[in-house]
Amino acid sequence: MNSEFTIAVHCLLYLSHLKCKQANSEQIAASVSTHPARVRKVLAVLRKEHYVTTKEGAGGGYQLNLPLQEITLGDLYRIFARGALRSGWCSGSEDSACRISSKIQPAMEVILIGGEERLESYFSGIRLSEVQRLIDGKEPLFQGGIAMNNINRDDKLLFYVGSYAEESSDGIHLCELDNNTGELQVLHGTSGIKNPSFLVVNQDHTRLYAVSEQSEGAVFSYEIDQGNGTLTQLAQISTEGADPCHLSLDGIGSLYAANYSSGHVNRYVLDERGAAAEPAAIVQHMGQGFREDRQEAAHAHSIVSDAEGRYAYVCDLGLDQIIYYDLQEGKLTTAGEVELPPGAGPRHFLIHPNERHAYAINELNSTITVFAYNRIQGHLEILQHVPTVPGDFGGENYPADLHLSPDGRYVYGSNRGHDSIVKLTVNLETGMLDAPEWTCGKINWPRNFAVLERFVLIANQNGDDIAVFRRDPATGELTATEHRLALKQPVCIELL
Repeated sequence: MNSEFTIAVHCLLYLSHLKCKQANSEQIAASVSTHPARVRKVLAVLRKEHYVTTKEGAGGGYQLNLPLQEITLGDLYRIFARGALRSGWCSGSEDSACRISSKIQPAMEVILIGGEERLESYFSGIRLSEVQRLIDGKEPLFQGGIAMNNINRDDKLLFYVGSYAEESSDGIHLCELDNNTGELQVLHGTSGIKNPSFLVVNQDHTRLYAVSEQSEGAVFSYEIDQGNGTLTQLAQISTEGADPCHLSLDGIGSLYAANYSSGHVNRYVLDERGAAAEPAAIVQHMGQGFREDRQEAAHAHSIVSDAEGRYAYVCDLGLDQIIYYDLQEGKLTTAGEVELPPGAGPRHFLIHPNERHAYAINELNSTITVFAYNRIQGHLEILQHVPTVPGDFGGENYPADLHLSPDGRYVYGSNRGHDSIVKLTVNLETGMLDAPEWTCGKINWPRNFAVLERFVLIANQNGDDIAVFRRDPATGELTATEHRLALKQPVCIELL
């Protein structure tokens, strides 16, 4: 494992165990048993990322800035070790006449990207406080990279479904997928929230957050029971806007919400219970777009932060813009925007795990846009627009959701109207998309879906069910199964 990664873990654990939570670099280096220059290099990065601060003068040194329970191994892996698996691969040459030599580098790139994604996911479920428990000889609370519980097993996978429902009805459903057969069943239901149309689960699978999509919007925070997955409400807070439709977490203690009808975004700090507290920032978007019927005002449709928590990207369907915000000061400071074609209507956005490219799905002109992505400056540069429907389709269509395959080789988008899932192949060097293929049948207004290694789960809003499709990991191809789960107006699938 990357030495800077392990040094960073050691430094933070060492500072935490000190009563004053403070030491100079020489004292820390003595504990790490390495040269002080290496420790200072790591500490400088930890300071830049706000994990430690410095105190000047006599008795000064480095101070721990966050409690261990707020730092995961995944956070440190992203900073110090991402790319370490791939950096050592130097075999082969694209110019070689030998087929093995010319193709082995891109083939291994695909494999190692997938390996890094899984390793990062594993680390993201382990807090430094759990590493400290192991050091102290106590039983860890994690297993297999997630909080220890009895609800997810190798042959079963749990997920939550959000839906449009009245407060008196079950609007959030805990469901189970059989990883072998594809069969589905509902385990529990949660009422007490109106229209929980979008859900997000935190990295250690202990908290769930849900929007209440209505004219007086709200965000609900829940504790996830580690034995059976049932939800206990912790808090409810207003978004101070109308129709929140998207939530995301940045992994460093903030929750973000996008409000469609009122056209603004929120940043919430999580309290000691892990519940959304008072907003740290609210930003109102202003203006209008090309289409009078759908773009008469700003309509913030999603907000997604990068892996490091540096920038957050907002798709504003009403403005034909993706606006990105600097998160460094704990606020939402405008850093830039990228203009989409008039009438595009950007809806959802994602960043490829290679951190060189990003993608947006556009609801109003049925396209997916490919961007070159600069993770340091946050900039986006448009590279390509790809249609989400076949050229001979003449009906109305409104793309909705966008996902990558676990290995990053395929992009999938949902079409409402054409009622399909489009699969596009990713060129891992250029980020460009090609070879579109459509899966139709047993799909009815697919507002949201989830892509797994061997299955795709589709929330059919107008079909009142979750449909199960088998996925070929090698080709990305989808095949319908007979398995379906009847649920009223399902519109969000969130894996546990």
